[in-house]
Amino acid sequence: MSLIKQLWIAVIILMTIAFFSSLSISIFSARQYFEEQLHLKNIDNANSLGLTLSQLEKDPVTIELLLAAQFDTGHYQFIELVDPEGEVIQRKQQEGASEYTAPDWFIRIAPLNVDTGVALVQDGWNQYGVLRLESHTRFAHEALWTTTKELLLSFFVVAFGCGLLGTLILKMITRPLDDVVLQAEAIGGRRFITSHEPRTLEFGRVVRAMNILSERIRHMLDVEARRLEDMRFKNQHDSVTELPNREYFLNLLDAQLTRDDAAGHGSLFMVRLSHLAEINKSLGYKQTDQLLCAIADLIKEATAKHADAFGGRLNGSDFALLIPGNDDLVNISDELVSALRRLAEGVTEDKVYLPLSACCYVKSESRGVVLMRGDNALAIAEQREDTCAEIIKTTGTEEQFQSADKWREALEYALETLGVRIHTFSVKSPGGEVIHDEAMMRLELNGELRSAGYFIPWAKRLNLMPRLDLAVAAAAIDRLKSGASEHLAVNLSVEAISDAGFRRQLVEQLKEVPDLCYRIWLELPEKSVLNSLEAFRDFCMVIKPLGVKIGMERAGAGFSEIGELQDLGLDYIKVDSAFVRDLPDNVGNQNFVRGLATVAHSIGMLVIAEGVQTEQEIAALRDCGVDAMTGPIIG
Repeated sequence: MSLIKQLWIAVIILMTIAFFSSLSISIFSARQYFEEQLHLKNIDNANSLGLTLSQLEKDPVTIELLLAAQFDTGHYQFIELVDPEGEVIQRKQQEGASEYTAPDWFIRIAPLNVDTGVALVQDGWNQYGVLRLESHTRFAHEALWTTTKELLLSFFVVAFGCGLLGTLILKMITRPLDDVVLQAEAIGGRRFITSHEPRTLEFGRVVRAMNILSERIRHMLDVEARRLEDMRFKNQHDSVTELPNREYFLNLLDAQLTRDDAAGHGSLFMVRLSHLAEINKSLGYKQTDQLLCAIADLIKEATAKHADAFGGRLNGSDFALLIPGNDDLVNISDELVSALRRLAEGVTEDKVYLPLSACCYVKSESRGVVLMRGDNALAIAEQREDTCAEIIKTTGTEEQFQSADKWREALEYALETLGVRIHTFSVKSPGGEVIHDEAMMRLELNGELRSAGYFIPWAKRLNLMPRLDLAVAAAAIDRLKSGASEHLAVNLSVEAISDAGFRRQLVEQLKEVPDLCYRIWLELPEKSVLNSLEAFRDFCMVIKPLGVKIGMERAGAGFSEIGELQDLGLDYIKVDSAFVRDLPDNVGNQNFVRGLATVAHSIGMLVIAEGVQTEQEIAALRDCGVDAMTGPIIG
């Protein structure tokens, strides 16, 4: 029960006690007053009437007329005149029951006991009789009832006024408590915020304690996240160039070739520092390491120019650059060769050759086939003993549409006419319980049902992602309505959540199905979230109050920045398959996933592993404390 309600109840109880106390005192005092006044009136009227009768002739008619006149004008209960022997000479009495405005129950609880007025009537020196009269109490009861009603009305007015005044005062006093409640709710929702300390001593102590708690948890998360990031970086990156090492690069390549929403094709570039052993002897380890770092910097620069691109150091002399969704081999090769030549010419002590190979890949190919193609081209380039490029233009697949206009026409036709379809993959706990189904987008293009990785690159270029994501959300809601899935996760793009129109329409869709919102899981890639943090923050603030669960997929590489996200109240994260691949044989990845799960659980997030392929990986993930898994072997 709220403080305001308790205040009103307290005011009502106190005012009721005060009212009945004052009413009892008032009625008792007023009744005593009325009884005294009526008694005096009875005595005065009896003496006055008795004196008048004593001075008149004792004619029965005259006496009767005088008593009748007095009775009719004086509001009496009765008037009677009896002789000395007790015989009634004349008697006037109120006939029938009097009409009271005061209710009977009030008259019963507040009766008026008034003594009768008595006076002697003389006939000369002799006693003629005894006069008795009693005034009617109806008017006294009515006056007493009116006073009671006025007191009751004043009670309600005063009680209402006290309640309003108390409410205003209580709101002013407890205004800092609202901040405390919001902070407590935020902590319950895994958002560790701090509040301004109020001036009120008691509230200030509470807020101070809450702020200390939030800061300690935030600091703990930051420290643990940095520790995990250091461990992950050392395990997955080359110590000299700080590029992904061979194992991590191959895991990332595997993810691009197998992940459903990955680009359907891309390009692979490989660079080799020829005659590394001779260069080492000639330049020394220090200068050789500087040369290797310079090559790595070129790879990093190229990576920064292309979305989702990543590089790696495959061995001592070989470097690789993968650019998903891009097949512009000639222009990129020319840029890289020009930069490599400038780098090679800068080494004056010895002749340096940096051959480069470029080839395309498609998702249907295996990792070995792609690497073999790049290695063969690199071997050809190396034989020329020069910094040059060998390009293999064969892609293994042909684009259905040869221009942006054709792609736009096909995508819009599919959206408006055929509609978006979704294909689901189960996410299950280690015990086999389905946590949710993950919805993957499908579009029918030229009669073929295509996965998201095929058309997403063009949808991004044509700014169609908000429409696609909105259509997927509508399809997911329809699937939940039909009962085909109990819980459904939908992948969204950063382009969509950055669009105000998309957010507005999505909120409208969700508000139409409030009973389904808690069964909807919305997720975005970790890299996209960290690159567009403000847009994601705004999106969470709009969507979270509806009861929808929000999470990140492909998480892990940016987990050190969890401090920027912990105040958003994320519900779950999906660990990138690059950390899951060959997990049983990789102690470093095991330690990282275990630590990530510990930190995530400490702030109430569910941890889900992506891309699980073997029973051994399932066992290793279970030992690492992962809550659920998805992948080919999960189903």
